[in-house]
Formats: sequence, structure tokens, C-alpha cells
Amino acid sequence: MGQFFTPRPVVDFMVEMLNPREGQLVCDPAAGSGGFLIRAFEHVRNDIEADLQTQKDARRAEIEAQGFDADAEADAIEAAFMEINKELLPSTDDNKPVDTRLGRLAWGCIFGTDAEPRAARTAKMNMIMHGDGHGGIHHHDGLVDVNGIYPDRFDLIVTNPPFGSTVGRDQRLGDSDETQITTDDDLIKKHRDRYGEVWEENHARLLKAQEGRTPVLDLFEIGRDKANRDTEVIFVERCLNLLKPGGLLNIVLPDGNLNNPSLNWLRRWCEGRAKLLAVVSLPDETFRSSKATVKCSIVTLRRFVAEEEAEWEAAWEAAHAALDATYAAERDAACAAARDTILTGDDAGIAQALAELAALGEEQVGPGWRAGVAPPYPRMATPSRVEPIRWRKEGTDTKKLRAARTVLKDAWTDNATAKAAANEAARGLARKLKTIDADHTAALWTHVRAAFDYPVFLAAPKTVGISSTGDTGENVPNELPQVLEAWRAFHAWVDAGAKAEELPDFQVPLAA
Repeated sequence: MGQFFTPRPVVDFMVEMLNPREGQLVCDPAAGSGGFLIRAFEHVRNDIEADLQTQKDARRAEIEAQGFDADAEADAIEAAFMEINKELLPSTDDNKPVDTRLGRLAWGCIFGTDAEPRAARTAKMNMIMHGDGHGGIHHHDGLVDVNGIYPDRFDLIVTNPPFGSTVGRDQRLGDSDETQITTDDDLIKKHRDRYGEVWEENHARLLKAQEGRTPVLDLFEIGRDKANRDTEVIFVERCLNLLKPGGLLNIVLPDGNLNNPSLNWLRRWCEGRAKLLAVVSLPDETFRSSKATVKCSIVTLRRFVAEEEAEWEAAWEAAHAALDATYAAERDAACAAARDTILTGDDAGIAQALAELAALGEEQVGPGWRAGVAPPYPRMATPSRVEPIRWRKEGTDTKKLRAARTVLKDAWTDNATAKAAANEAARGLARKLKTIDADHTAALWTHVRAAFDYPVFLAAPKTVGISSTGDTGENVPNELPQVLEAWRAFHAWVDAGAKAEELPDFQVPLAA
């Protein structure tokens, strides 16, 4: 069906990188068969079981220290263990939510969607088979809110979104079951009671958008007013929106998103909203089918917290303060350098006629430049626009002015050489201003990145537990455990202050 499913070794690695903890909310908005959610569930369940085992060992020691006879001691230990084991119940006997540690994990922490009905059913069944209540899995478009999947909610997002397709303006809210915003009063009350005022406000916003048949693209800053966007590009914004401030995203992206010049805007857009923590390049055979091979990387991002947003904005303000005057002077100089040729076409007769008019108080002013309107993203220097030439008329000798204007008109008439020179100078000025704008933008970004600098983990394992024929298993080479160990060392170093003199030897695999 043209879908790429993530190999199990890569799933395990991506979840272990995030290291989900008990109580954290985890979502995969493109869940497929549920691999990431199952692994996240198992990871947290293992931690819970380990903690409960510690409690059992402690309780056993307490009971054994009390000097009971063998039968009484065994009964007391069994009763204590039964009480502790209640925390491992994922649901009631009739598959309803239960208030236990595993129940809260199963019913309150794991959420996912998939727009393909068979994949969604498979995910639900897989979650049931792995001991989860499957209450958070939905057949729904991952770009559209459903149940408890709404912005600013999740601690962790781990996903491999669909790529190779686009989201177009013909895809509108409410046009299909997968993009439907519920209008069921009972369901609305249920969700409002469970999730509160934030959910209610968001649902009201989406209902209004559905009534206006809003395109799904228009729910996103990078999709608004666009004819279409690549699906994986829109999913980047969707995932960051779903995260709480400070939340972590692990996402598989085609390498074109990381190195294609035409997507530079996307990378800069991300820089202003999240910290790039890691990029792990995957070998070609990771995502290969009979029809296509897609070279991908795992990208780890952490959404800005309020303090980081403020630091980012402060860095931009400082960059503009440091650089804008310099580049404004360059634009002024470019306009001055082009002035004579634009006004005279390098023709002596035209220059003389203009000089005579100026002496009479009628002078051409310009060309100049003005700041245009910057696009909403990414951040850049405000694009320059050439100000048209205008006349400053202060002369009063009407007869002489009329004669001088006639001389100027005659000098331009049938003067193809001068006209061509003037037009080319005007075009050259526009090109020069565009170049200055680009240099200004590059300087701004360099300044901001220097002020907002931080380390990024990079790795390029040659093997990731899947062969070129699609085989996996213990006998297939896999460098991901080594990468994971290096990532954890890197993460600990960053948490300790990321001091250069304390940089450990990470032993990160890097492809040639």
C-alpha cells in the first residue's frame, strides 16, 4: 500500500532514546500498526514492574523480620504480594479503565491515530495483545484532533509519518470520518469532563473551522494559504504543536528535509520553535520496498519552554540591533552607485538636460529603497523594494522650465542605447538589493545561532538491525545499541552543563 513500517530495532532505539517515564503522556499521530506505542507501553510497564518488585522485596524482608511461623509468614507474604500486584491490573474484567499504575498507563497515557482503517484496527489489537486497554487508539486523520489528542498536551511524541504524499486544499475538516470534529453532545460532555477547559476551547475552535469547511492545511502555520504541502512536512508542525513546552519529539524524516536547499525554510522554522537535540542517519536499507528506497534520519527535537522562546526572541533583537544599520548603509550605497546610470542612461546629453533642470529648481530624486513586507516565516531580513524615481519641483520660471523639459524629452527620444543602459541599471539595482537582503539574512542567522548555541548529537550507524533483504533478528548486525549508549552519555553531559573540557569519548558510529 506504499507504506513504510519502521523496523523493530529502530522502534526500540527511538523509544529508548526518549526513555518514557511513568505518568508521561505519549502519542503517535501516525501510529500505523502501533509499534512505537507498544514499545513505549512496554518500557514504562517494565519500570513499574521493577519498582513493584523492589516493593515486594522490601515487604518480604519486613515480614520475615517479624518472626512468624512458616505458614503465617507465607500467608502474610502472599497477601502483601497480592495487594502490590493489584497495581499491575490494566483494566477491569469487562475492559474498563481501572485506577492502578498500569491502568493509568494503559488508559490515560498512550494515544495514537492512523487514517488507514486496517492499520488502526491492527494497532488496537496489538495494544490489547500487549496488555493495554487500547482506549487511546483511533481511526482518524493524525493531523486533526480527536478525543485526548490535542495541542500542548503530550510529554513525548514518537512517530514515523507518511511521506511521498501531499496534503492539499481539497482535504477539509468534516469531509470524511477521518477529519470529523465530533458534534455528539454525550461525547463532548465526556471529553470535557475528562480533559477540562483547554479541550473545550480547542474543540469549539475546531467546530467553527469545520462549519466553515476549513482546509486541514489552514490549521497549520506552514500550510496556511498553500496549495499543498508534503505530508511529512505538515506532520513536523503537528507533532511540535501536540507537545507541551519542553516536550520531546522523535520523528523519522526523509533526508531531503535535512539537506534539500528548497526546504531551508522548514529547518529555519523548526529552529525558532524547538531545540535540535539529535540526528541519527539511517542506512539505505532501513526503508526499502519493492518499489522504492527512501534514505531517512531520526530527528530528535525538544519544544521550547517559555524561557527559551524569550532567549530566541532576544537573540533576534540583538542581531537586528547589531546588523541592520550596516546593511541599510549597503543598500543606500547600492542605490547611489546606480543613480547616475538609471537617471541618464550614461548619456551626456541627458545628463546635461537634467543638470539644467536642477539649476532651475526641478530635480529627479532617487532611486531609493524601502523595507517591504517580510513573510510570516522563516525569519529573515525584511525584503527591500526599489523606490521609484520622483521629481522634486521647486522652480518658478515656467518658460525656462518648459524649454528645459523639452530638451530632456528630446534627449531620451529614440535613444535606445541610453534606455537600455538605464533599464539594465535598474534591474541590476534590484538584483543587488536582493543579494544584500540575502547576505543580511545570513548574517542575522549567524549572529542568532552564535548567541543561541548548543550541542547536537550526530551519528550515522552503518547497520541498524535490518538487512538489505529485510531480515531482522539477533544475527543481523546492529550498531544502534552503541549509538544509544553514546546518546545517554551525551545527554548526561548536556544535563551536567555541556562543558567542553568534560566532553566524554562518545564512540559514535559515523558512516564514511
